[in-house]
Amino acid sequence: MLKKLTVIFLLLITIIGLSSILVEERVDSVFIASKYIQIELGKDGNLSRVTHTLGKAYLFYVNDNDGFDIYDLSDMEISTATPTYTIEYGDKAENGSYESVKVIFDYFNGLRKTYVFDESLITYAYNVIIESPEEVKVALPLIWGTDTVRSAVNFFVSFRPDTDYTSITKFAGKLDGTKVVGKDLSFKVYMGPYKKTVVKHVFDKDSERVIQLVKTIPGVGKWYSFISDGLTEFFNWLNLLTKNLGLTIILFALIVRVILYPFYHAQTKQMIQIRKIQPAIDAIKKKYKDPQKQQEELMKIYKENKINPSSGCVMLLVQLPIIMLLYGVIQSYQELFSVSEGFLIWKDLSAGGWGANWLLLVITILTSYYLALITSQDSRTAWQQIIMGSIFPFFFVGLPSGILLYWTAGSIIQLAITFYTYKHYKIKSLSQHELWGIKPKKR
Repeated sequence: MLKKLTVIFLLLITIIGLSSILVEERVDSVFIASKYIQIELGKDGNLSRVTHTLGKAYLFYVNDNDGFDIYDLSDMEISTATPTYTIEYGDKAENGSYESVKVIFDYFNGLRKTYVFDESLITYAYNVIIESPEEVKVALPLIWGTDTVRSAVNFFVSFRPDTDYTSITKFAGKLDGTKVVGKDLSFKVYMGPYKKTVVKHVFDKDSERVIQLVKTIPGVGKWYSFISDGLTEFFNWLNLLTKNLGLTIILFALIVRVILYPFYHAQTKQMIQIRKIQPAIDAIKKKYKDPQKQQEELMKIYKENKINPSSGCVMLLVQLPIIMLLYGVIQSYQELFSVSEGFLIWKDLSAGGWGANWLLLVITILTSYYLALITSQDSRTAWQQIIMGSIFPFFFVGLPSGILLYWTAGSIIQLAITFYTYKHYKIKSLSQHELWGIKPKKR
């Protein structure tokens, strides 16, 4: 029954595209959820479970006496008795969620533990406040073993190297191992995937200290992280110039296409050269039915015209890892789309689905249509490209508008580059009449 309720709860979050906070009281817990994270608080007042809900739901934290559990100075747990709790709600949104929520647990011995959730929960951050009449110890969340724990001054980090998830806690108090000692304690907590872009947003001026601390943990990052980090810094620099994520995405797509142009130009040049000798290629295929002989003759004609038929594939293979890295840069900003100002008609670049992405979908399909007209030699080939170009974008309609905007902007820029290249080499494009098989009217 509990699993069914959880599935329904996660489905509800997906349907309403939750950007504020949803609360559900259950028999033994209180569920708090934002767009990308779900937090379960036990009725004992301790953090019980944390699930990342971006894409496939992933449970990455389960309490092991370390969910802000409270101990006395001799390490005996003193928060085992069930407290009373109250929930204070902020302003209510139209979809039934709330702008902010406080869950307050009061214990018999005067202890009070308060969880504060507000708009920062969309970037995996929340606050915990402990009020006590005397000094206590508070256990900080561990999502892996103590070998991936790091601490410095007022920061505590627990990292999970197999999945790149982390728990980062900024605390007020004195650290004692994996616990913080003090009377009135406060914690700013980040629990989610380790994305430097989001960490910088959450911890602002302290973020560099946090990043340097995480770097000392074995297994952090990938071998190509120095490249992706550099590209992310470049994207961030562009965003400081434009002060709008939508404009930054378009400018980034433009710069990317300009940088990749030499590869694309070489690839297109080979295609155009092959297109010019196509009649000779067709004649060889018609004359020689033996595959080996046919291949020998084709290689002769390629050599005569100084054409390397495999170079187009090589250029494509060179571009693919670069495109994947650049896509990763855009994806690393996905959570920040939710806290951006929006762009033109898109108020929330983190939104996905038909309502948010229909215009981008139409533009992408039209772009693939005209690209097929420019690059195809006959209507059959053109229609194949158009059909593929029209079906493919539908697989991405559920993506955040910011990511689809990058794809669409890149498609438009690619169309412009292709138009220029084919005009430069004076390659005739397929006309609308030829595509549709309609004879033009005589004048």
